[in-house]
Amino acid sequence: SKLEMTNSRNKGASFEREIGNLLTEDLGLKNNIRRILEQTREKHLPDLMLGRWYIECKRYGSGAEPLEAWWQQVLDATSEQGIPALVYKFDRRPIKVRVPLGAINSELNINAPYTADLLWEDFIFLLKNLYKEDIENHDL
Repeated sequence: SKLEMTNSRNKGASFEREIGNLLTEDLGLKNNIRRILEQTREKHLPDLMLGRWYIECKRYGSGAEPLEAWWQQVLDATSEQGIPALVYKFDRRPIKVRVPLGAINSELNINAPYTADLLWEDFIFLLKNLYKEDIENHDL
């Protein structure tokens, strides 16, 4: 129904806001990470961006594993230069982040179809340690 559509869209929007705020807080950013609102008109833009990171957010009630289609959507949204990340959360489960293995170890091809699902704290640790310039560039 139309109401359900609106509801899940609002739920998605508030999850994107929550993730934007969490990133801002946990990375100690001066500039807030905001939702990219043009995404409805421009299909190829992700929900959030941080430096080279293209971040898609998915919030679902039931389930435990993200659908392959969600990851594919992130890959499609990531242009040649972007690094894809899928932030997802199911009810009563922790926030997790799927990233390419190549984002964790630069010796691995970032475009290879291999991924790792990290807990939120692990993702923040990864960003702080290997992606300092993306964080600094965001605050310029």
